[in-house]
Amino acid sequence: MDNHDIEAYFKEMLSAEKSADYSIITSLEKKVYDMKNLIEIGISLSSNLEFSSLVDAVLYSCIGQLFIDKITILLQVDIDTDCYYIHSHKGYDPASISEEVILKENSALTAFLQEHPEPHDYEALKAVAGLRDDLKAIDHLSPILVVPMKSKNYLNGIILVGNKMLGTPFTTDEKEFLRQLSRFSATAVENSRLYLMATQDRMTRLYVHHFFQDKLVEEMKRSDRSGEPLSLFITDIDHFKKFNDVYGHQQGDIVLKEVARLMKDSMRATDCAARYGGEEFAVILPGASLDMASDVANRLRKEIEKYEFSGQTEPLHVAISVGVAQYDPKRDLHKEDLIERADKALYKAKESGRNRVAVFK
Repeated sequence: MDNHDIEAYFKEMLSAEKSADYSIITSLEKKVYDMKNLIEIGISLSSNLEFSSLVDAVLYSCIGQLFIDKITILLQVDIDTDCYYIHSHKGYDPASISEEVILKENSALTAFLQEHPEPHDYEALKAVAGLRDDLKAIDHLSPILVVPMKSKNYLNGIILVGNKMLGTPFTTDEKEFLRQLSRFSATAVENSRLYLMATQDRMTRLYVHHFFQDKLVEEMKRSDRSGEPLSLFITDIDHFKKFNDVYGHQQGDIVLKEVARLMKDSMRATDCAARYGGEEFAVILPGASLDMASDVANRLRKEIEKYEFSGQTEPLHVAISVGVAQYDPKRDLHKEDLIERADKALYKAKESGRNRVAVFK
């Protein structure tokens, strides 16, 4: 080997060493970048108590970080049930998604994920004894990875991750990212669930009375700052005591639940619907004038009037009366002042024959 060959050899070795160092540096930089992202995501999730937006944030974090084409999250949506439902999904044709019960809490798959809370390759799970029947329930979602969400020794959700858009397999680092993200997500979902239990009426799924009171003060202050209108309406079901006496309290509960659902369906995302007490409900409408709030109340009244309530051999009908008032900073020095004016309007609607909307002017 002459001097020229030796020189060429050492140049090649040096180049290879530099290339290896660059590869290591690049890998470390990627890990640092992923860790920063994970911390930011964790902070964002821990500060969000709104259940639906929290779940969406989890899914979009996975999509944005890993560039995946499809993702689904299974949660125990209803605190009174022991089943995992599809709560949210991204990237699927909605017609291809079955949103019925997916897994039982005591299924073999959930028990396995409870014991092994790390990301699992879907194909590898098929080889685990006793899981094949449960996996059939999620087969149509075409998962590549199954990621348990475990918080405080409890499995409160499952993330089903689809293919990466580039078609490449998931790396060890990417699976570790998902493992850490699922831990953050599980804790955030649990906190959000506890918040829901504290602020949501279990029968109607509307906000409870004390939340309504706090929210009204908050919106009055916001209206003071912004100068935007704020309205409130209070409603109750006409002759509900007589209805309960005739049809029983179980039938009355069905009506309460359905009226609450119709109310939620007719509200904007910014509105706050609450169970004020018994068969009485209240709705805060930020940014709504008296006329706008009156229109919303009338649409709701008409919707409930024509709705057929189940539970008997023949469909039942009920009606509501509504009282509407707009916040006036000069007159409504306290929340009780605005509530009292909406209540007086409700009384006026009842005096005028019920099944109508009255406004306090």
